[in-house]
Amino acid sequence: MARTPTGRHIPTRQGNREFGWVHFSGPHNIKSPKVIKTALSEHPEKKQGHRLEYGAVLHNGLGLILARVRVIVQYHWETKGHKYKLADHSEKIGVITAFCQGVNKCPNALNEV
Repeated sequence: MARTPTGRHIPTRQGNREFGWVHFSGPHNIKSPKVIKTALSEHPEKKQGHRLEYGAVLHNGLGLILARVRVIVQYHWETKGHKYKLADHSEKIGVITAFCQGVNKCPNALNEV
């Protein structure tokens, strides 16, 4: 669970092939929770209803850019298509997906940040 600058608590659920860790960790090679927390530590760059989009530029220890990461969040108790719903309406679905812009998979070094 990450906390945004505006105080939102955003979970990253285990999920399945459509959202959460299962959805993005293998296909996009994001395995470190620090990557998600770093992106969510910024203010959302885009907002459409309950869908928030966060972005971050992650650097290595030498200051070189490793990747530009995008994190898509559903800040609501159900997904946009109403396929997944949480019993507790005060909870949030959270992170739907995360990926590196411009590449199919994020570099391995990203997970060492």
